[in-house]
Amino acid sequence: MKRFLTPMLAAALTLSAAALVAQDNKRPNDPRDNNPQTYDSTKSAGMYEGTVSQIDPSGSSFVLRDRSGKDVTIYWNSATRVMGSSTQGTTTEPAMSNLKVGDDVSVKASTEGGKNLATSVEIRPKKS
Repeated sequence: MKRFLTPMLAAALTLSAAALVAQDNKRPNDPRDNNPQTYDSTKSAGMYEGTVSQIDPSGSSFVLRDRSGKDVTIYWNSATRVMGSSTQGTTTEPAMSNLKVGDDVSVKASTEGGKNLATSVEIRPKKS
């Protein structure tokens, strides 16, 4: 009985381990599970610095012209953290009313629905 049970137990454990290794455990919708050569981490987050060239308060967005001259549209929501001399660290959407065309800004953003959504905006008033 021992001669029969030991090899059977070993075979069962080996098959179980092989099944676990072969199992596909991908995280759903995680871009890191795609081909690593096509994964671009800059698509999921970004840091932008530049000058505000347009503001659309009704669309909760502004256009930032970066140092290379490229225009980037940045969106904000009520969770966007706003910092700057005139905002005193407020985190509400009306704080974005302090943003003016010509202000220098630093923006940390994530990509949501194909849009750059600001997680934080630091406003540096335009230089006189």
